Amino acid sequence: AAHLYAIMLRSGERAMAPLARAVAGWVSAPRLACPTRGAALTRTLRASSSSSDAEEDRGDVLDVFAREGAGKTVCRHLKRRGMVPGVFFRPGDESGELLSFASSDIERLVRKHGHVGVGSRVLELNFPESGRKEPVVAKQLMLDPSTNLVENVNFMPCAPNTKVKVNVPVRTEGEDASPGVKRGGFPWKVSKHLEVRCLGKDIPPEITIDVSSLDVGDKVFLRDLRLPEMVQVRVKDENIPILKIAGKAR
Repeated sequence: AAHLYAIMLRSGERAMAPLARAVAGWVSAPRLACPTRGAALTRTLRASSSSSDAEEDRGDVLDVFAREGAGKTVCRHLKRRGMVPGVFFRPGDESGELLSFASSDIERLVRKHGHVGVGSRVLELNFPESGRKEPVVAKQLMLDPSTNLVENVNFMPCAPNTKVKVNVPVRTEGEDASPGVKRGGFPWKVSKHLEVRCLGKDIPPEITIDVSSLDVGDKVFLRDLRLPEMVQVRVKDENIPILKIAGKAR
């Protein structure tokens, strides 16, 4: 760079002299050790993994805080702060206890269990300000139609021996072995969730239907399900199937 600067001065290129000086200074400046792109990406992935592990370690706990006031204005202010309003209803309490909690906290549970799954599990409301803890079920989740994010939740107490009525998601297994699926069909869940009545300690996280032996046109009814004795499932019409293998066979 210094040689270039001398040549430019001798050739009369005075206008380029500032640029040449800058080049010379850059060449002679000490170098800082910079991490490679791969190393930076590795650190990012590790940080993401650690964050994900920490998220899972929290379990089904939701930190909640007391709030004052209700209505659209209060809800808008909460939303700007990344918070979601909720109400904790006890038996016989029509107004309920007004709460708020972080949107990221409830969405963590949604990512873990799904919207219906959140309502079929016993959650723990943690009140950091007082140390109080309450076992509850999310009786009602209201979603923002434009973002599908949770915008309001109603909670009900759920001690282990409390009788509850919750919606439990339906899941299928055995698709890889199903004759109907191999012939071009697919499991169609007529009911994506079922109403379950049981004690809080007996709530099933999901109802699993094995389709490994089902062919195209086969149906599964409530009477075909194998359920624990302490769990009761209610449907509007027992003659309507819960699931069937739909589609045209090849």
